[in-house]
Amino acid sequence: MSFIASTIGGLKPFWQSISSRWQQLSQREQWLTSAALITLFVWLIWQGLVTPLSEKQAIAEKKLATSRAQLSLIQQQAEQVLSLKAAGATARNISNAPMDQVVHQLAGKHQLMIQRVQNRGEMLDIDLANPRFDKLIDWLTTLEQQHRIVVKNIQLESTDTSGFVEVQRLQLERG
Repeated sequence: MSFIASTIGGLKPFWQSISSRWQQLSQREQWLTSAALITLFVWLIWQGLVTPLSEKQAIAEKKLATSRAQLSLIQQQAEQVLSLKAAGATARNISNAPMDQVVHQLAGKHQLMIQRVQNRGEMLDIDLANPRFDKLIDWLTTLEQQHRIVVKNIQLESTDTSGFVEVQRLQLERG
């Protein structure tokens, strides 16, 4: 309690000095000083709150536009897959090559980097470096259509880089 009292007591001479200087100013000078202080206060509020918030809003709007574009691409690809299935499209060039060999070969062709492949009998667990989403979908589509290797389980997360995803889990099996 004595700290607060000593702090208030230490401020008293400061405020008295300010008050006496304020009284010495003419009314015009008091008005100009008040206007300058109000302007400074408004500017500080603007720079401290409004500007950072508007910058964050612009970043969020940009991310939203990117996400909407990706969603549109996914919807188009889903419609294409459904129309092919409805038309009775069948896989061509079915291969009996070992699954891990096919997976590695096609990953290279689709510019994907496989970090690890774990063979679990009829299934493969695959870790990929963060791929472009469209290349990942093209790769998985090629695996299914040409080699009857289908996705059993997949878990994706978005990344800070537009168009790229983090593959948290990917399991493939022969269909």
